[in-house]
Amino acid sequence: MDPEAYDDETSTNDSSTDDEAILNPVEGHQPAVEIDVQRDEPGENAEPEQPTVPPLILVDPPHMPSPPRNSRRNQGEEQEVISLETPSPPKKRKRISAAADKSLKESPEGKPIVADDEDDGLTCPICLDSWEMSGEHRLVSLRCGHLFGESCIRRWLNESQRQSSVKVCPQCKTKATFRDIRHLYAKRIQMLDTDIKEQLEAERRRTHTLTTELATAKLAHTLANEKLILLQKDYARLKEMVRAGGGRGAFGGDASGQKSIQQLPTYRLYMEKNFEITREPGCRVLLYSAKHSMLVASQKSAQNLFPGYGVRFIDPPTFKPLHFLHTSALLIRDIAFSDSQNLLTVASREQKIKIFDIRTRLCSSMFTAHDKMLWSCALDRNEREHFLYGGDLRGGVYIYDLRFPENILCEFQAEVNLSPVIHIAPVQPNKIFTSGGFLVCQLTALTFYEYAAASDTAVPTRLNVEGPFLSMQYDAVQDTVLISARSNPNYPQSRFILGRMDKIDGTPVLKVKATIYGSKATPVMTRPTQLGVEDNTLVVGYLQDNKQLMMHDVRREERVQTMPVNEVVYDICPVATQAGSYLAALTDNKCRVYKVNSSMR
Repeated sequence: MDPEAYDDETSTNDSSTDDEAILNPVEGHQPAVEIDVQRDEPGENAEPEQPTVPPLILVDPPHMPSPPRNSRRNQGEEQEVISLETPSPPKKRKRISAAADKSLKESPEGKPIVADDEDDGLTCPICLDSWEMSGEHRLVSLRCGHLFGESCIRRWLNESQRQSSVKVCPQCKTKATFRDIRHLYAKRIQMLDTDIKEQLEAERRRTHTLTTELATAKLAHTLANEKLILLQKDYARLKEMVRAGGGRGAFGGDASGQKSIQQLPTYRLYMEKNFEITREPGCRVLLYSAKHSMLVASQKSAQNLFPGYGVRFIDPPTFKPLHFLHTSALLIRDIAFSDSQNLLTVASREQKIKIFDIRTRLCSSMFTAHDKMLWSCALDRNEREHFLYGGDLRGGVYIYDLRFPENILCEFQAEVNLSPVIHIAPVQPNKIFTSGGFLVCQLTALTFYEYAAASDTAVPTRLNVEGPFLSMQYDAVQDTVLISARSNPNYPQSRFILGRMDKIDGTPVLKVKATIYGSKATPVMTRPTQLGVEDNTLVVGYLQDNKQLMMHDVRREERVQTMPVNEVVYDICPVATQAGSYLAALTDNKCRVYKVNSSMR
C-alpha cells in the first residue's frame, strides 16, 4: 500500500469525525466519537486507534474492530438538554454513493437530476431519524395529530415540563400529556387532500342547478313567445271579423284549419254502476291493464285466517268482482302490470316488492333493497321489459332484473330530497329521448332519469315543477304527464298539472300544457287521471273540500262537469272496452263506474 494514500484517508476521516462532533454539541457532556470501519467502503468515517503510518509491507493492514454505533436516539438517553426556544435542526441529507453520483451525471438528457433529499412521512421531526414499527422509537401521534418517535416525544415532554412547567407539542405548541400518545401502525404516512374533490362536487351540483334554471327560463320564454303568437293570430282574426261585419265565416275561416270552440264535441260522465268491493275499509289503488283486459283494486282482506291486504280482480265488461289475491300484511301503496308478461307487481309498506303470476295467482319472486321500506314499483316495456323499478321511504330508487331477483342492477340514493318515492313511470324512447328513461315522483321533488345512449346508465335531472306532490300518472299513448300538487304558500289551491317531456339545450324539462286549480284543502292523498279522447284530453279529479268529482276539458280550457260524491275518491282509472270508454272511481270500500259520452252542441 502507498503510505501517502493511507495518510490522506486517515486525515479525511479525522476531519469528518470532528465535523460530526461539532454538529452534535451537548451541554455539559462530551459526546463519544463514532468509529465505524467497514471493509471495502473507504467513503465511510473510520478512525484507527493508532494513527501511525505502517511499514511498507505488501500486506493489507488488519482491520480494527468497530465499536457499536451510537445513533442520535441512543445519545438521547444521556442527560441531554432540549431548548424549547431554538428552532428545529435542519433535516439530514441522504448520502449518494459514487456509483449513484456517476449515474446521475450521466443521465440521457445530459442534465444532472436533483434527487429528493427529504423523506416525507418517514422521519421523526425531533431527531430527524426514521421511526420504527416497534421498539422505543415506534411511530406515535399526539392528540393534535402530529407524528413523532415515541422515545423522542417522551423526552421532549419531560424537558418541556422541566423548563416551562407545561407539556406542549414541539410543532404546534398545543398542550399535551403522556396519555395523549397513541401508537400508529404505518410505514409511510401520506395525506390525501379531499378539499379539492369536495369543491369540485359542490361546483358540479351548482352547475347542474344553474343549467336546470337556465333551461326553465328558456322554456318560460318559449311559452311566452308561443302565447304571444297565438294572441297576435286571435287579434288578426277579430280584426278581420270586425271588418267583415261580424259574420261567422270570418272567425270560422281559420287558415290553420283548427276548429272553433262551438264545433268541438262536449263530454259528459254518467253513472253506470256502483258496487261494493268489500265491507272492510282499506281500498286505495286502482289499475287497469288493456293488454290483459283486467281491472284490479287493492282492498283489506275479509278472511280472518289471512289478515292483511290484497287485490280484487274485476271483470271490465260486466264490472263484477272476481277472485281475491292476498299479497301483503300492510297497506298496499302501488300496483303495476307487465304488458309483455302475465305479471303483477305489488308494493306495500313492507321491505319487499312481490311479483305474482296472474294466471296461477302465486308469488313468483320478491325483491328487497337493504331492508328499506318500499313504497312504489313499476315495470318497463319493450327492450327493457325485464326491468323492475322500486322506490323506498327515503328517496332511493332501485333497478332490478326480473330474471335475477337477488341482485340490484343500479341504485340512486337521494342527496337533498329524502321524501318517499310515491310513483315511478317508465318513459319509452322517442324522438326527443332516443334511449328513454323513467320519471320518479317524490313528495317534494319530480325527477327524470334519462338513459344514456347505448348503455343502461341513467342521468337524473330535477324538473321545473314546484311541489309538494300527491301523485303522478304517465300516459304512454299521448306521451303526457299528469301531476297532482298540494297547496302551498305560493299556490293557495291544489293543482292538476298536465305537461309533456321536452328538451332545451340538452336539459330535460316539463313543458306544461295546462294547469287546473282544485280545492284549497288536501288532507288525503288522492290520484286524478287523464283520459285521451280523439285529439283532446280530459282531466278528472276529486275536489276534497267540495266533495265533488270534477272533469276538465283541456282543449276548451274549462271545467265541463262536476258531480257530488259524499265518499272520498282515492283513485280514478280510465277503462277502455268494446262497449265504450269508462271511468272507475275507487272509494274506501266501493267502486263507482262512469260512462264517458260525447255530443255535439
